Amino acid sequence: MMQPANNAQQPVYIMQKGTEQTNGSVAQRNNIQAAKAVGAAIKTTLGPLGMDKMLIDPAGNVLITNDGVSILREIGIEHPAAKMIVEVAKTQESRCYDGTTSAVVLSGALLEQAERLLDKGIHPTTICKGFRVAKDFCLAELDAHAEFIFSEVESEYGRDNKGLPQNQLSYFGAFSSLTGKAAEGIQEKLAVLAKSVIGKVESIDDIRFTSASGTNENDTFSAPGLVIERDLASPSMSRTVSECRLLLLDCAIEPKKTNLDAQVQISNPAQVDEFLRQEEDAIRDMVETIQQSGANVVLTQKKIDDLALHFLKKHKISAISSVKKSDLDAASRISGAAIVSSLSNPISEGDVGNCTFHVMDKFDHDLAFITSPNSPIKTVIACGATTHVAEEVERALEDAVGVAWLMKSQKGVLLGGGATQAFLHNQLKTRCRPEGRVQMAVDAFAEAMLQIPSAIAENAGLDPVDELIALTKHSLEKNYNYFIDVGPHPLPNHAHNALKQGILEPKALHVQAITSATEAAIMVLRIDDVIRMNPSAGQPSMPPM
Repeated sequence: MMQPANNAQQPVYIMQKGTEQTNGSVAQRNNIQAAKAVGAAIKTTLGPLGMDKMLIDPAGNVLITNDGVSILREIGIEHPAAKMIVEVAKTQESRCYDGTTSAVVLSGALLEQAERLLDKGIHPTTICKGFRVAKDFCLAELDAHAEFIFSEVESEYGRDNKGLPQNQLSYFGAFSSLTGKAAEGIQEKLAVLAKSVIGKVESIDDIRFTSASGTNENDTFSAPGLVIERDLASPSMSRTVSECRLLLLDCAIEPKKTNLDAQVQISNPAQVDEFLRQEEDAIRDMVETIQQSGANVVLTQKKIDDLALHFLKKHKISAISSVKKSDLDAASRISGAAIVSSLSNPISEGDVGNCTFHVMDKFDHDLAFITSPNSPIKTVIACGATTHVAEEVERALEDAVGVAWLMKSQKGVLLGGGATQAFLHNQLKTRCRPEGRVQMAVDAFAEAMLQIPSAIAENAGLDPVDELIALTKHSLEKNYNYFIDVGPHPLPNHAHNALKQGILEPKALHVQAITSATEAAIMVLRIDDVIRMNPSAGQPSMPPM
């Protein structure tokens, strides 16, 4: 980059050699195009009939999914502005567990509308101001609208004048989240499972997920405890211990290795025998310490020596090695066992926990279960015929359980299927009327809201224009239950009625999507200069002589 001197023709270079600068409208348009491309990349996955993406990494591993954040995380986006949109998806996932695709599509739609305003000569700061006004208006409208929808839901599904059971809302949230996912064939069963699991824990962090192939989706279940994806240290060890006395170790069951760089000189064969005998005695003492503690199952974070396995089997002690630290911590909470760091000293009876131990071999790989009826931790095992199917069911269940938890823990419920977006579009068009050119940005925001129902219709093979006309018309007439119904569904008498069909979503999901998408769009619009630095180029280049 160079800047002309005040009173000279000679250019002055102020940046390192190799630094690239793009400014003005060119920088804005490049950033907008990159951000729009992210939304376009996953737009076809949106809705009940959205398509899947196949992702293949350099190692040849295949991922098949329609989960927006999983796609964006894996495809390795490099453009800085596009990365900002990816952060929208990650934030949506971490806070609301679902709605990532909708948030990204909304970001792209806002920037597409902004680009049209830029073509008309509207200044970026005016567009940003209008977007902020529209966002604040939408969030305020959602608060009131969520209360109205909840009263409608309570009236529709309430029982015995006691109001709507909270777990019923959790079921609806999970059911809606599973729509369009790979596990949609067992949507009702998984929604019931999600509702059941969240009702048995104090925190969503106490719910764990794992996948198991070699069976079918209908075998998906939950367990009151921990599931470890590890084999027994030896196939001949007992696979089921109903009255398990569990010992947890974060040390190895093998001879101690010195960190010193030492040499041992041996002058005769007897010394070798003595060295091996001492090593064997040390291992025997470790196993004797375990046996004297009363433990009959051992989980260790480190390795187990082959000779130690021999002694463990002799004492009928089952063992699993190389267990993750997080799994040890979970097993400690379930069984009440302490995590022991050394086998040099006797282990007290209080350090050993109680639970049930079982290794299940019905899947392609063994799963070890550490369970207890009163376990504070629950594990959901997502099943499938192949690894790809099982992992996709797991991703769908993670979203469903998260949404069910939001429905249980936070107030506010809204309708899905584009009904909420249509409501906000009409409210913006009729009630949010700021002065001047800011109004153009507000109207653009309103049009962007319709990109989500439009994508739902288009991905289902419907005419998006006809569907949007009907959707906005019904919403304007205060028929807020009308939604983009792609069918078929089990309630043909209630077509296009989101309330009757239980298409419900947590308010937090919509609030976060609108907030994140708007902030990301504004951030992209405010950039008018992109400077790509080249720090390896050294000192600023000198002007040509």
